[in-house]
Amino acid sequence: MKHETKKISKIVDEILTYFLFHFNARAEITITPEPERYRMQFRFSDVPITDEAYAALDQRLVVKRQPELEDYYWQLTGEIEDSNELMLVAMMCDSIEMRRDGNDITLNLVRSI
Repeated sequence: MKHETKKISKIVDEILTYFLFHFNARAEITITPEPERYRMQFRFSDVPITDEAYAALDQRLVVKRQPELEDYYWQLTGEIEDSNELMLVAMMCDSIEMRRDGNDITLNLVRSI
């Protein structure tokens, strides 16, 4: 269970770091542990993102979960300021839903355990 908690923490760290680094956005984060999964919700306010950048971000998050690669890729990435970590986040989640309402973005992630 400790290993799973670290994965959830890493996912939260990568999403939060991305939005703070690129947009200096205000953030609200809710993590809900459930018996067979974790639900993570991020609400970012005042995100100055263009339509093109939003579409590109949405595409980076459309990756099928790949459990066999999770541990290996996290070890390789380190702390680089790149959007590749978002693809790794997508590989670690069963579903990701992103919505935009003006300058606000909501992300809902689910990770089964």
